[in-house]
Amino acid sequence: MPLLVFATITARPGAANDLKNALHELVQAVRTEAACQLYELYQSTENPERFIMHERWDNEAGLLAHSQMPHMKVFGDKAKDWLAGPPELTKVAI
Repeated sequence: MPLLVFATITARPGAANDLKNALHELVQAVRTEAACQLYELYQSTENPERFIMHERWDNEAGLLAHSQMPHMKVFGDKAKDWLAGPPELTKVAI
């Protein structure tokens, strides 16, 4: 069963541009994953340090595999100093 995920990602003050650039790179890599149906990045107009990732996965197993991908580790290592905290995930069943 497909799974929708909304990930809210918040940058530390002054780090939004660096985080945004890294997120755009990440989007390209994630879209190549077999279980990924949709991976879209949005930036809040009210709070430019807040980003929302709209994701659609084939199933929970596909989302779990995504979290283990090498490009996710590379992103995590690169972005750790730009993040205000861990991403907040909201999973929605279709």
